[in-house]
Amino acid sequence: MTRLTSLSPWLAALAVAFCVQFPAQAQERFTLNIPGVTDDRLFTAAAASDAEGCGGHNLSPALNWNAGPPGTLSYAIVMHDPDGQKGQGVDHWVHYGIKANTHQIAAGTGAKPGLEGVGGTNSKGTTSYVGPCPPIGDSAHHYIIQLYALDLAPDALPAGLTRVQLLEKIKGHVLRNSSVVRRYHR
Repeated sequence: MTRLTSLSPWLAALAVAFCVQFPAQAQERFTLNIPGVTDDRLFTAAAASDAEGCGGHNLSPALNWNAGPPGTLSYAIVMHDPDGQKGQGVDHWVHYGIKANTHQIAAGTGAKPGLEGVGGTNSKGTTSYVGPCPPIGDSAHHYIIQLYALDLAPDALPAGLTRVQLLEKIKGHVLRNSSVVRRYHR
């Protein structure tokens, strides 16, 4: 009986230790979503470019995400097609300076003026969303939409950065990132 009694405080401490949640475990995952669509699905034709022959309406996808980790001051979005230009890649959307209290972007707003934040320069040389338009007959291209939670103020970066320039400027400032993948073919 003495042995059991001497173990009781130790067992109680062990039970408490297993029940305590540590801050790292309790922190919510930083997750980017396209509402109503699971990852790796095909874009609808509405998201495709409205340039001649592409057949779309150039509507950027709706995006939502949960709050970034403590210290998040802004967000940046990049949509990149690594299959484009015969594997050299195409940047469809570069946008940053999105305020930390923003957690969604409505469908279609990426190609409209007035979207919160700063437009970066895509592969077409414009500063807004440009939808997919892979060559007819190519296998489905992959469109990686990446969201970065940054410790940079929304006005910290100049307008017009390309994807490569943006990634260089945010080195050491990314607190978390999340991505979704969509595919598209014609």
